[in-house]
Amino acid sequence: MPNLFNSKTDKTSYIQSNIKVIKIIAIILGLLIIIGLVILFWGLANSFSKQKNDKKTSSKIIKINQDFTNKFDFHEPADAQLISSSLGPDNQVLLRYLYKGKNTLIILDVNTKQVRSIITLKKGNDNFNFKK
Repeated sequence: MPNLFNSKTDKTSYIQSNIKVIKIIAIILGLLIIIGLVILFWGLANSFSKQKNDKKTSSKIIKINQDFTNKFDFHEPADAQLISSSLGPDNQVLLRYLYKGKNTLIILDVNTKQVRSIITLKKGNDNFNFKK
């Protein structure tokens, strides 16, 4: 008669084989983690040394002895109120004023220091029309 009431013999061999497989997997994963950390620190050390060398060469090349600011004087009327300003393409400055109750846009060219155009916006009933 088989041993029906004592099934511990079958389970222990099955559990022991599972534990051996788990140990092998854990050892492999541990080795992979250690190899990955070594490669990580090696890469960080190489990139740090490259940055250190780049800083030495770049500090010798760059010398700031020039004043890069561009001074531009623009006189506006006394009753004009500046609303906003922005820098556009080709070194053009857009100034938005409220002048005599009307919105006025002024486009300045920074290179030539001249007024490119003055645009006055008026309210009307028609849809966007240009008068020539």
